[in-house]
Amino acid sequence: MNSLYKCLIALFLTSLTFDAAAQDLVRKIPSDALAVATIKGKNLTALMSLNEFNHTFIGKEILSKLSKKSDKAFVTIEDIGFNLSSSFYYYNRSNDSVTYNCFLAPVKDLAQVDALYQQANQKFSVKNGLRSYYNSDSTEVAHWNADTFLFVAGSAKKEYFLRPDVIGRFGLTAISPAEEVLTDSAAVAVEDAVATDSVIVAVEEQEEVVAADSAGLASDFGYGDEQLKKTIVAGWIQNMVNDFFAGTNKASILDNADFMGSLDPNAEATIWISGADKLFNAYMPALTYLKGMNFLNGYGSANARVYLEDKSIRLATSMTFSNEIAAVFKRVHQRKLNKRFLKYVNEERMIGYMGYALDTKAYLEEYPKLMSKLYGSVYADEVGMATDLLSLLLDEAAVAKVVKGDALFIFNGLSQSEVSYKSYEYNEDNFESKEVMKTKKETLPDFLLMVSSEDTRLIDKLIAYGVKKELVKKGAGYYELSIPKSPLGLYFAIKDGIIFFGTSKAEMDNIAANRYVAKVSARHKKALLSSNYSAYFSAKKLSGKIPAEELGKKLDKVNRVLKSMGDIYLKSEPLKGNVLSGQLSMDIPADQPNALKYLFSIIEDAQK
Repeated sequence: MNSLYKCLIALFLTSLTFDAAAQDLVRKIPSDALAVATIKGKNLTALMSLNEFNHTFIGKEILSKLSKKSDKAFVTIEDIGFNLSSSFYYYNRSNDSVTYNCFLAPVKDLAQVDALYQQANQKFSVKNGLRSYYNSDSTEVAHWNADTFLFVAGSAKKEYFLRPDVIGRFGLTAISPAEEVLTDSAAVAVEDAVATDSVIVAVEEQEEVVAADSAGLASDFGYGDEQLKKTIVAGWIQNMVNDFFAGTNKASILDNADFMGSLDPNAEATIWISGADKLFNAYMPALTYLKGMNFLNGYGSANARVYLEDKSIRLATSMTFSNEIAAVFKRVHQRKLNKRFLKYVNEERMIGYMGYALDTKAYLEEYPKLMSKLYGSVYADEVGMATDLLSLLLDEAAVAKVVKGDALFIFNGLSQSEVSYKSYEYNEDNFESKEVMKTKKETLPDFLLMVSSEDTRLIDKLIAYGVKKELVKKGAGYYELSIPKSPLGLYFAIKDGIIFFGTSKAEMDNIAANRYVAKVSARHKKALLSSNYSAYFSAKKLSGKIPAEELGKKLDKVNRVLKSMGDIYLKSEPLKGNVLSGQLSMDIPADQPNALKYLFSIIEDAQK
C-alpha cells in the first residue's frame, strides 16, 4: 500500500468532523458487511478546531507526507478535498473466496482529490465522471466522483483456490499443500490485470473489459498461478465497485437493526461487528483438524464505542450471546467479590489492582457442556468420555469450597534486589577459567494476592509437607516459601477465609498480626464490589518508581508520559438479557480542556 493511502487512512483514523444532516455515505454500505467502523466528527470539531489539528504532531506528519508526494505544499488538512463535515467509514466484506477492505469518504472538492493523484504522479482514468486508479495488479483500487471516494483492497483466500473444482474452473495447477506454502512466499509483480469468467482485463488505465476463459488466459499469456489468482481477485473487486457506483446494492447496512442499535450520537467513533462467529468462519483457515468446529459458536454481534468527554475517555463494549451461552454466563457470574478483601486494600500504597469473581462450582459444571458444544460435532465420543472422566474425578462442590472463585490482585510497585550469581573469569595466560560469585540488581514486582477459601485442609497438608521438606519456613502467623536461586521473596498466610500470597514480609506480618491499616475510597469499593471483573491502574503513581537500569536514557520520557496520564479503570457490567458489556475509562487531568486535546498532548509529549 503506497504512502498516499497510508496518509488517507491516517486521516480516516483521526477524522475531524461529522454532521448528521450533511453528506453521509453510510447508506451506501451494503447490508452484508461483516464489520463497520464509523468516525463521527461533529463532536470532535467541537473539541478541536481544524486549525488546531493542523498544528498537532499528527496533523503536521500527515501534511508533511502529502507534501513530499506532491509538487505543492499542503498547509491545511482541508486541501485534500474531502468533506470534513461528514462521516468517514471503513467496512469489511468477505465470502468464501475473497476479502474486501473498504474505506469510504465524502468528497467536497473533486479537483483537489484529483490533484492528490496528479501531484503524486499516480495516473487515473476518467469515464462518465468517475475517476479510477489501480495499483500494479489491480488488487488495490480507488474510484471517486463528485461526492464519493471508495478505496478497496482485496485479497484471495488460499483455501478457496486449493479446492479441486476451483482449480479446474480457472485452469490452475494442482499442487500439494507443501508446495503451496513455498508459493506463498513469492511475490509476483503484475502490470496488467486480466479477468476471467466475467473478470476484467485491465491494461494501463483499466479501460478495457474482456471476458475470457481462464484456462486459455493462463496458457496464452503465460501467467503463473499466483498472477492468475490476483487477476481473478482484481475482476471481483471491479465487479463490486461497479455495483457500488451503479447503486445495484439494494440492501443497505441501515436496514440492519443491530447495526443501527450499536450507534450512539454521543460517541466519537464506533466499531460494529455483525457476528464473532461469522468472522471466525470468514477468516479461520479451513484446516482439516478445525473442520466442523467453531470456537465462537454462540457468540453474536459486538460493538465498541469511543467517548471523548470533558473529564474522561471511555471505551464501551458489548457482545451478544445466544440464550444458551448467556444462561451459562449468568450462572457463572452470580458470585461477587469477597467484601473482606477490602480490609487489606490501601489505595495510598497501591498502583493498581485486578479483581474477578465467578462461581467455581457453576464453572466446573458448565465447562464440560461448553467443551461438548465446541468439539462435540467432530470428536463427540472423545469429548463425552473426557467430560465424564472430569466429572468423576472432580467433586465440584468440594473444589468450590477450596477455591470459591473470587480473587483480588494488588500491584504495589517495583523494587530492586541485589542478587548473587555464578560467573566465570577466563585467564588468557593459562587458558583456564575459574568460578566467581558476582552480584547484580534485579527489578522485582511488589504485589499481594487474595483468594477466598472455605476449606483449607488440603492447603494445610501442603504447608505441612513443605515445612517437612524445608521448602516452607514458618513465621509468626505466616509462612515463607524457600525457592532456591529465586531473587523474589514470597510469603503467604491463611486468615479470615482468605489465602494471602505476596512479596512483602512486612505486609504479611501486619496482616497476620491484625496491624494492617486499610484505606479504600467509595469509588474503589463500588468498582470492586459491583462488577465480576474490575481493574485499576495509576500511571502517575508508577512514575519515578521504575529503576533507571531498566530504561536508561528513555526513563525521563517514560516518566514524563506516565505523569501526564490519568487513572485507568476497567469494569464489566451485569448481564442484561443476552448482552454482556464492559467499559474501559481513563480520567482526564484537571488542567486539560477535554479528552481529545489531552490525547494529542500525550502524543506530543511522547515525541519530545
